[in-house]
Amino acid sequence: MSHTQSEAPVTSRLLSRRRLILLWQPLRQRLGDVLRALSILIVATALDVLGPWLTQRYLDEHLIPGNLAPEALAGLMGLYLITQGGAAAGRYLQQLRFARLALASVRDLRERVFTHLLHQPLTTLDTLAAGELVARVTNDTESLKELYVGVLATLVGNVVLLIGILSAMALMDGTLALIAMALIPLSVGLIWLYQRFSGRAASEVRRLRAFQNARIAEAIGGMSVLQASHQTTRFGERYHRLNLAQYSARMRTVRVSGLLLRSAIDLMAMLITLTLVAVFGLRELGGGAELGVLYAFIAWLGRISEPLIEITQRLQVFQSALVAAGRLEEVLETPREGEAAGTMTESGAKAAPSSTPASARASETDAITTLASGHYQLEHLTHWHQGAEAPALDGITLTIESGEFLGVVGPTGSGKSTLLDLLSGQRPAHREQLRLDGRPLGEWSAHQRAAAIAIVPQEPFIRATTLRDNLLLGREISDSRLDMVLDKAHLTPLIRGLPEGLDTLLGERGLNLSTGERQLLALGRALVATPHVLLLDEATASIDSHTEALLQQALQELRGEVTLIVVAHRLATVRDADRLLVLEQGRVTQLGSHEELMTTPGLYQRLWQEDIPH
Repeated sequence: MSHTQSEAPVTSRLLSRRRLILLWQPLRQRLGDVLRALSILIVATALDVLGPWLTQRYLDEHLIPGNLAPEALAGLMGLYLITQGGAAAGRYLQQLRFARLALASVRDLRERVFTHLLHQPLTTLDTLAAGELVARVTNDTESLKELYVGVLATLVGNVVLLIGILSAMALMDGTLALIAMALIPLSVGLIWLYQRFSGRAASEVRRLRAFQNARIAEAIGGMSVLQASHQTTRFGERYHRLNLAQYSARMRTVRVSGLLLRSAIDLMAMLITLTLVAVFGLRELGGGAELGVLYAFIAWLGRISEPLIEITQRLQVFQSALVAAGRLEEVLETPREGEAAGTMTESGAKAAPSSTPASARASETDAITTLASGHYQLEHLTHWHQGAEAPALDGITLTIESGEFLGVVGPTGSGKSTLLDLLSGQRPAHREQLRLDGRPLGEWSAHQRAAAIAIVPQEPFIRATTLRDNLLLGREISDSRLDMVLDKAHLTPLIRGLPEGLDTLLGERGLNLSTGERQLLALGRALVATPHVLLLDEATASIDSHTEALLQQALQELRGEVTLIVVAHRLATVRDADRLLVLEQGRVTQLGSHEELMTTPGLYQRLWQEDIPH
């Protein structure tokens, strides 16, 4: 997903077929509500248009001729009050319905985008900063609310009002109606000019806002490092430049809108009003003018100019929302994990390989429980990072037996974590290069992989909720099974020391736990799934020696129960592994037990000698 498409300066590029499908889908699901809101809108508009017509009847048929019969005047006044009261009530109801439609549509779209992000492979998520993704889920979907409100409530409402007013004008006086209608093509010309000059600036504003969010998230996440290294001033200056660029882009849109929108339309409306008065004056000289007709046309003309002004002023919001829709389209167009890139269907959903229904997931889990053994086959496994000049892994051929304890070591940048990402399925591998239990790993569904493979990352993900919630992550488990998991992960002493036990609230990112305790929590979370493969990525890199000993003991107790694949910076963690895989620049340089490798001069000997504990 790149953000270059968001720079499209022309509305015709923004209004792509896929984008229109994306925007139409939430409304299509509520078509009945849309039609009811439109019906209320049409009735309210008709009642609103009747106001000047009733006033014209009063002036030309009663006030000027002196026909002031109380019954007729009371009837006109009552009808006027009914129509205008009904129009006001109808406008309120249609605005309420359109706002409800807009908010519901944005709610559904936001959930859809977030759910799609949850199923993205790491290769996709690596291309965007966290702040950029947050902006797409929150700011961009919020911008679409303005699009729905603007298009449904403002644009549609004002178009219906214009049609109603022009129809009433034509029925009352065709000549004056033609003069008033001249305002329409002139306004369309202004709209075209506005779109031409403001489109690029609107796209730039949206792009820079996303960069601002990304920089803020980056600064907050690394505040301790920035302050410790005295880089806060430099980051502040970078944000100042970005903020100034966005200010300049927004000012360009303000200048264009100030010149081409309200001021220009007001001027044209004034000229057309003067023309109407002049024509009426000529008729008065000829004795064929009616004062009520002039009043009605001036009143209607005022109501024509306001919708046109409102429509043109909404264009800036409209263009900004289309840019936001394009950014959301980029997210939704990226294939999910294990999914080939597809095309968006007419309903707005991506055409994808057959999804796994909820009723089938339980049978998938049962199949994994009975059939999975944790046996890997790697055949010339190769992986390139996007934009890299050399492969991260280069032609690795290896068999990992079920229940084996395999340690993976090597210098920084040798491909250890990349190998783990491929073995877990978080990064895609070529179909024939990586098999688990005889099947290409890419053919396993995400649910099947989650049931068979568990990961303990170097930086555990901790939510600001209870310890129990962080262990289970919404999964159900019996109390006896939970107790067994706590014992295996050596978490029982920790829980006994907490004031609320498993129900103790953890702080943001679990900062009230030590680094080692967070790692043991991550191990316990992995064991809750009863995996057949357990992957650990530098789990001992930042923990104290006591916790490292507990983790080593836990691995020894799990030995033989699961296939253990452990990436280790501290070689003592994997010294007792069945085999050690030594990586250097993405290639296997040595393979064997600790004793075998220590008798052979090579990289492992040098790493062992350099290892601090030894």
